[in-house]
Amino acid sequence: MNRHNLYNITVEDFQHPKEAKSMNTLKNTKGIESVVKKFYDLGVENIIKLQYTGSSLKLSPQSFPDLFQLVETACSILDVQQIPELYVHRSEQFTATTLGVEKPMMAITTECLDKLSKEELLFIIGREVSKIKCHHILYQEIGFIFPELMDALSPITLGLSGVLSSGLKYALFHWAQMAEYTADRGGLLVCQDVYGTKQLFTKLAGLPEKYWSTFDVSELDNQAREFEGFKEKTFDKFMRFLYGNNLWAIARAHELFHWVETGAYNKVLVNKSRTTRLNIENP
Repeated sequence: MNRHNLYNITVEDFQHPKEAKSMNTLKNTKGIESVVKKFYDLGVENIIKLQYTGSSLKLSPQSFPDLFQLVETACSILDVQQIPELYVHRSEQFTATTLGVEKPMMAITTECLDKLSKEELLFIIGREVSKIKCHHILYQEIGFIFPELMDALSPITLGLSGVLSSGLKYALFHWAQMAEYTADRGGLLVCQDVYGTKQLFTKLAGLPEKYWSTFDVSELDNQAREFEGFKEKTFDKFMRFLYGNNLWAIARAHELFHWVETGAYNKVLVNKSRTTRLNIENP
């Protein structure tokens, strides 16, 4: 499949407006600068990375050339210069995780490598590369370890009350939800296969494997269009804070395919395409 390579693409070209607003709120939340400083002072990133490198297999271009080609393709399309190191870890989820602000590493699950098509893998990988481009990694890592980090930061050190600490936790959590929408847009810009992305979302939503080849993805379209999402009310915010929606495939599909249907996705492809295209052979 020929894919557009994108020229001088910026974060603003595909950032979800709700994520941009949420990021602005997070950066202006009292205490975040102190948390970021302590995050580095305590060497938290190294601790998180050790959890993955200590239990995941590092991959090489020689042993996994097809996978590395997909990662290089994603970095090229999104104009990301630093190609992350690759790891694989055992899990039954279709997920990947990227860590490392200065030196990124990407950990992909065995389920992704075993069962996803090339286009679906490109979407998953593109999501992670977009997080690098959007500078999401720092706040994502802080979110991973925020409860433990707060225990290490006394109210005297931060000048924060318990209530304000909860407010900061909510700001981090809410941004993490909205960041999923931006990552999905980045994944689609990389794989450039709307139908293949819809197939992936049916799997993320729990479609049993024996129905993958026969399920009509238009049913996903219909459900996504009917999804009303959350109203920005205090109760809904509280419920989202408690239960989360990072893996809510239908909510994410609603946002992503609305972006496609409005023509905004195609506009990015047209406006940012180079004259040449990338041709990715089937692995």
